[in-house]
Amino acid sequence: MSKSHDTARSVALRALLHVERDAGYSNIVLDNALDESHLNDCDKALSAVIFYGVLEKRLTLDYYISQCLSDPRRKPDRTAMEAIRCGVYQILFLDRVPDSAAVNETVQAVKIVGKRQLSGFVNGVLRGLLRKKFEITLPDGNNINALSIRYSIPDALIRLWVKSYGEEITLRLLESLSQKPKLFIRVNKTKCSIDELISSLEESGVTLNPLQSPPYSASFVNCGAPNKLIQFRQGLFHVQDLSAQWVCHILNPQPGEIACDCCAAPGGKTFTIAQDIGTDGMVYSLDLYEKRVGLIKSGAERLGLSNIETKVNDAAKGFECIPLVDKMLCDVPCSGFGVIQRKPEIRYKDISSLQSLPELQYRILQCASQRVKPGGMLVYSTCTLNPAENSAVAERFLQENNDFEPMTIDIGVRHSIQEPGHMLTMMPFAGTSDGFFAASFRKKTR
Repeated sequence: MSKSHDTARSVALRALLHVERDAGYSNIVLDNALDESHLNDCDKALSAVIFYGVLEKRLTLDYYISQCLSDPRRKPDRTAMEAIRCGVYQILFLDRVPDSAAVNETVQAVKIVGKRQLSGFVNGVLRGLLRKKFEITLPDGNNINALSIRYSIPDALIRLWVKSYGEEITLRLLESLSQKPKLFIRVNKTKCSIDELISSLEESGVTLNPLQSPPYSASFVNCGAPNKLIQFRQGLFHVQDLSAQWVCHILNPQPGEIACDCCAAPGGKTFTIAQDIGTDGMVYSLDLYEKRVGLIKSGAERLGLSNIETKVNDAAKGFECIPLVDKMLCDVPCSGFGVIQRKPEIRYKDISSLQSLPELQYRILQCASQRVKPGGMLVYSTCTLNPAENSAVAERFLQENNDFEPMTIDIGVRHSIQEPGHMLTMMPFAGTSDGFFAASFRKKTR
């Protein structure tokens, strides 16, 4: 059948197959799939719930599925397996969906995506689960395999965290990552106050909860898609996780300063820095790809920020395109293990394939440091929870760059692990939302 016959389940199934086949970012893949579909808003919402639920719970779902296969050692066809996951997720986790609808609609989705020959197999496995679902129990205990199945986090990543942070921190981390993330924003203080935005959103039926810190931060309660709001189009706020806002707070941009966000797309940190620096200062916002730089430009225009200069630049090769700066933010490409609540597919990355990342991160940090004025500040940050990409890179930088010294981070966020004062590992369970890391350095004046 054509895409015009798509249902909520078939759109979710196509999108999941796309993510698995092309390793695409889940949010981009789903947004494109929904935009191309003919679904109404209700079906789009259901499709999104199934899509993200299957990505988040994949290992847990596979455990249940293995109990319903005649030969668990034989891996089903890729489309069949993804469809079965969709059905099992609905049966186990969506109370509002009747079991019969979960099975029948999933089988129909297999036919719609052109795999009619698999429909009987998918139907058989799902009906087998219906007969056995109350007999199957997840493994208990805190051994790695049991935790992996219960929290749907690969063994290798759990082992990394236990080795790096200890069992107690890892258990708290796993539990926090299984919670639905909040949606945070940064109020555009150049256009309105928090109270003015709250009043405006109330007229649109949306509740905004202001936070005491960092400044101008808030969270939505019942927003839906924030980019659909008139206040978003008016540039009154931009979406930015709390941890990312804390990184900008560590940088402490001041009115009139010159700053650089050297790996900036899609631009959230650039926008926050630009608002704090004001029209007497300037933010150089750089990224490797022209298309991503275009996202920063369009975001700056929406927010009415005229003090941002965007450039295409390869951060690993240097920053000759900008002058010396007072503040340099080096938020480098990373494994992303701190943001798997929002991008659940990241958890399945092969850790061994990431071994070259620290060298790239160090090279970018080293290049960025050369454009910092004497007395200026350099902040290194990632959105991952992996000491090889975090503290190890920061420690190496200090060892090999005598013209920089550590700067204590004192922003009112408590440390979850033992670490030097110029480093901060932000854990999702500690009130900072996503998992982030930051290290702060000052360039010596002589």
